[in-house]
Amino acid sequence: MIAVCAALILSACGPGGQSPTVTLPPSSTTPQPGAVGQSGDAPEGAPAIGGALTHPGVGSLALGDSSLLDPPPDAVRTVDGIPVAILVPLTGRLAGPGNALLEGAQMALFDVRNTEVRLVPIDTGGNALGAEQAAREAVQRGAKLIVGPLLAESVSAVRPIAEAAGIKVVAFSNSSRVAGGPVFLAGFAPEEQVDAIVAHAMAEGRRKFAILAPSNDYGNVSVDALRDAVTQRGGEFSRVAFYDPEALDFSDQIQRISDYQSRVQALAQQRAELQAIGDEASKRALKRLEILETWGDPPFDALLLPVLQPQTLQILSAQLAYYDVDQPAVRILGLQRWDSFPALASEPGLIGSRYPAARSSFRERFDQRFAQLYGHPPSELSALAYDVTAVAASLAGDGRRPPKYDVATLTNPDGFIGAEGLFRFTEKGLAQRSFAIMEVRQSGVALIQEAPASFDLPQPALTPPGLPSADQPGTVPPVPSS
Repeated sequence: MIAVCAALILSACGPGGQSPTVTLPPSSTTPQPGAVGQSGDAPEGAPAIGGALTHPGVGSLALGDSSLLDPPPDAVRTVDGIPVAILVPLTGRLAGPGNALLEGAQMALFDVRNTEVRLVPIDTGGNALGAEQAAREAVQRGAKLIVGPLLAESVSAVRPIAEAAGIKVVAFSNSSRVAGGPVFLAGFAPEEQVDAIVAHAMAEGRRKFAILAPSNDYGNVSVDALRDAVTQRGGEFSRVAFYDPEALDFSDQIQRISDYQSRVQALAQQRAELQAIGDEASKRALKRLEILETWGDPPFDALLLPVLQPQTLQILSAQLAYYDVDQPAVRILGLQRWDSFPALASEPGLIGSRYPAARSSFRERFDQRFAQLYGHPPSELSALAYDVTAVAASLAGDGRRPPKYDVATLTNPDGFIGAEGLFRFTEKGLAQRSFAIMEVRQSGVALIQEAPASFDLPQPALTPPGLPSADQPGTVPPVPSS
């Protein structure tokens, strides 16, 4: 296993799983018990991390160590060494996300402490033309690897330049259409997330799947991914509906996809039949029907909502409940994006819903140390850039050997463990990830299925030991849904 821990340490096992012995550089920083990088912190199924470093010059650091605050993370390394270009939008409308990426990358560089690596930030301006110019500058400045850019169209602009120069690109996009060749994507591809949540739902006994998706590329990819995942696993792809992602009312789409009017009519017919019978049993049954708006369930038992904005999810959940698309008859499913939405548990219609999340035992410590360094919490982009840059720095060699930025090394089947959990790159250029399954409860968001600790291990049981079942009240402290 090659492991990128949130401390950060990156380790690789040699042939046969043996960890080569190396001499670490002198350091005043000594990991304390429980610090990331100690073997006791490795997830079950992952090898011990401490003492398994394969690249001399890559040291181990403990989270929260005050010595890590010097040098400051905003001081871009200017020493001579192996140049790794990071192409991000530092100006324009995407400057916020771009700077979040750069902060995570700089933190990783100082954590890995490979002094042979030089990070070269280049502004893309957040557009394809700027990315193309940035890629040309990266080549001119001798970059051995390009990290970034962020957007799919920018990745497409960078590809021919990197290909001509023989440079690999590890971009932050999640659009599978721009992967392949010299381009590897670190972003969270919808296909992987959909397959993870479908596998979980089918293990729970769900068989008929529907999807309400935005009418954009993200929605189209999610629909195709759901259709493929359900079909391959022997389920039924039942219904699909698209909506304007800028809309604030989805009642028409919900009524159509759930056969709402037909179920209303079915209830009216049921009442008429009972009234026609007129006996005491029928009158009691009619009394029970007074609280119902529809008769029968929707034509699916799992509904995927690949939303991009928390406001959209809030409206959808309320309107789904209004039109009798309720849990547990229909399990509401989400994707990784949900994990960044605030206050999921405050929406009654979402209680019981589930989604996949890249959860790492190192993420909390990464968040804490990032906040120490920068004075504000990290975004998902910061964690993503941290992991990618840590991989780049750890594979850069030690000055005596060339960087290992080749396909064979980048697609190591054991993968990497970082702040965003276990991941590896496929030969198609996509990031394959290990996802946990989260459930929205009244008390917050709770982990109900841990992520596999290795790509060679089977998916864990539905409810890990010590956790209540999904239908019981949360007796285990939940993960805050802030």
